Amino acid sequence: MSGVTDAGSTRLLLAGPAVARTFACALLGRLAYGVLPLCFLFTVRDATGSLALAASASALLGLATLAMPVHARLIDRLGQQRVLPVAAACWSACLVAGVVLAQGEHPPAAWLALAFLTGLSGPVLGPSMRAQWREIAPEGPQRRRAYALDAIGEESLYLVGPIVAGLVLATGPAWAGLLVAATLVWCGTLGLVGSPYRPAVGVTGAGRERSRGGPAAALGGLVAALALFGAGSAAVFVGIAALADRAGRPGLAGLVEAALAVGAVTGGLLWARHGRNRPAGAVLALLLVVLALAQGVVALAGGLLVAALVLAVGGLATSPVFVVAYAAVDERVPTARRTEMSTWVNVGVNGGSALGTALAGLVAGGGAALPFALAAGLSAGAAGVAVAWGRMSGTVHAEEAS
Repeated sequence: MSGVTDAGSTRLLLAGPAVARTFACALLGRLAYGVLPLCFLFTVRDATGSLALAASASALLGLATLAMPVHARLIDRLGQQRVLPVAAACWSACLVAGVVLAQGEHPPAAWLALAFLTGLSGPVLGPSMRAQWREIAPEGPQRRRAYALDAIGEESLYLVGPIVAGLVLATGPAWAGLLVAATLVWCGTLGLVGSPYRPAVGVTGAGRERSRGGPAAALGGLVAALALFGAGSAAVFVGIAALADRAGRPGLAGLVEAALAVGAVTGGLLWARHGRNRPAGAVLALLLVVLALAQGVVALAGGLLVAALVLAVGGLATSPVFVVAYAAVDERVPTARRTEMSTWVNVGVNGGSALGTALAGLVAGGGAALPFALAAGLSAGAAGVAVAWGRMSGTVHAEEAS
């Protein structure tokens, strides 16, 4: 179902029947993933008195989200209307179980098991919304504009989610945040399953198309580049915390992170208006070089003010990285597997983020500049991988065309 055919403004994109409502509901649902981490961490800490256990449970919660491609494959085969409500029900049940556990004393294994099951069952609302964008907007400028709008929304949630979690923690018990997250995720689920833009289900004729080595091979280099990008981004956040701690003003770390997020949102808006269709590998590499340069400048110059200004400028490239990646998936993957394969963008970034956090934590003791230097190196490495992937992907397409 094609909802928007005009290649005009974002306003026209949202003017299609039920488009704005569906997107708003999806953002509310995805906000749950911004609210949950802090509330879950403090729920476990308050219930057990152990920050170490709370951190371990939070790590398991994040690790289990690597099951996203499995959820997405089920959605591709069975449809959003069948899969998302079941996932939302399981996720909500896990959160309610967390509230129950928080009322008494329970062994650490119970919390670890709950964290793993919660991460495992989370509905994949982001990829599901992007699947609907593919029904709303045709390939070309409108599709890129839709992905840019989606990326802007996601970046905004990185600001709003922790604020909502902070309000919950300031006004009531931490476990109340689990109920808030469960409520939010149902908003997103109901909005998506009630949308008129329903992606095709099952393997159609288009779904049987095969690129050489399959979709996974076609996107392997892209996922590797995004993993390095995620690692570099995580190292930056560790560096910001180290800079703020060295200055004796840890509260300013949030303001620097907010500046980076503002840059990312602005970059998404600019890309939605001015982005053009160019070879994905080359564009991705250029964006990653911009990030690497910004991170390198902060490593050399230091200081919270410099970090806020430079990272805000570098952050202009963050949202476009995701837009280019999602568009590349559309170009290289059969229609019936796009939801599944697009989740590997998130898996690559999230997996790299975990690695980058660990590496930056190891080097941060040697000075606040080192995490930024590490980030610059990782982003530069990501640019190199993107170039290599772009060339290899272009060669394969040329051979297939001939």
